[in-house]
Formats: sequence, structure tokens, C-alpha cells
Amino acid sequence: MIPRYIKLLFCIPFVIIICHSVYLCTVYSSIPDIIPIHGYGNMKDIDGSKIFVVFPVLMNLAVLIFIWLIIRRPDKIKFTFEISDEEKEKIYHITQLALVIIAIFVTIMMTPLSFYDVVYK
Repeated sequence: MIPRYIKLLFCIPFVIIICHSVYLCTVYSSIPDIIPIHGYGNMKDIDGSKIFVVFPVLMNLAVLIFIWLIIRRPDKIKFTFEISDEEKEKIYHITQLALVIIAIFVTIMMTPLSFYDVVYK
């Protein structure tokens, strides 16, 4: 069973995504039709359509769904150490809390910082 505080904390990334999506909808018409898409490694920067500003939101939602599936079933995690029956619930709660913190961090990093130079000018 998932503790109530874990569920409440897991709502934070969705609130951030909703706020960012509303902001994107309000400024979408003012974003240029062609925006720079930054490469990594040996890839060069290219130009792309402004629809690419939506991709970080979609990727973030996919990551959050994946994290939620792990939070929902912590008994499926393969720990590298033995867990006694009396410690099991405590370890599961700590793992769930760590995953929620990771979800919040990923959302903060992926959502508002994506395409900063295009959207937030």
C-alpha cells in the first residue's frame, strides 16, 4: 500500500507540468515557427518546428508514469541486499520516498528549463 504522503508528494510534479503546459499554451503563438534544436556529442545544432517545445512535457510524463509504476509495486524491485520481513515496509517507504524526490527533481529539470532561450525570452 502506498502511504498518503507519497501520493500527495507525487502530485507536485503534475502540478508543475500543468502550470508549464498552461504557460506554453499562452505563449505558443509568440514562439517563432523555427527554433534551434541543440544537439549533443558530435551532433550539430539544427533548426526544428516549434512543436518540439511540447516534447519535454511528453517525455516528462513518460518518466513519471514509469516512476509511478515502480512506486506502486516496490515488492518487484530487486534489491541487492536481503530484507527481513520486519524491515520490508520501512525499506519500501524509503524507496518510494526516494523515487518521489527523483520524480520532483526530474520534473523541475526537464520542464521549465527546456527550450529556455526560445520560450522564456
